[in-house]
Amino acid sequence: MGKSSEAHICQCLSLLSTFRRNSVVTVTGNRRKTGKEFVESVMGLAQGLLQLGLRSGDVISIVAFNSELYLEWLLAIAFVGAIAAPLNYRWSYEEAVLAMEVVRPVMLVTDESCIPWYSKLQLHHIPSLRWHVSLDSPSSDFLRTSSNVLSTETIKKDSVGDAQLNYSGT
Repeated sequence: MGKSSEAHICQCLSLLSTFRRNSVVTVTGNRRKTGKEFVESVMGLAQGLLQLGLRSGDVISIVAFNSELYLEWLLAIAFVGAIAAPLNYRWSYEEAVLAMEVVRPVMLVTDESCIPWYSKLQLHHIPSLRWHVSLDSPSSDFLRTSSNVLSTETIKKDSVGDAQLNYSGT
């Protein structure tokens, strides 16, 4: 566990839940979240990741456009003590695979900007990769029918109980 005297990026969650509880803190398109909603979303995701079996030190590759969902993922990853390995959505599939072979992620999180990667990943086995996650609700037929792609909402829904604001540190 992190020590209260040490700085940690997730300290912002406590401040958001206290001082910006009812204020809008993120706006993406027509989605708006208050401090309370944002923190609850990060905490639900963090708890879901732990329930999936994610451990401190595990690497998660994430590639997506900037949004509050991307920020939630980055904070949830840090919260559980995992390591975020952002990939560039402008990269070709081949460049992304080379990067993943180096960092050996256990999870790949993408938004719809990288849908073509999913079908190619089925052909190219990355030994460390255990989970594929769609950052937001998938609207493509491919993601809806794919049995091995989780959604962020599924991970959050499967988490139970109230998470405390005790982040993991390594």
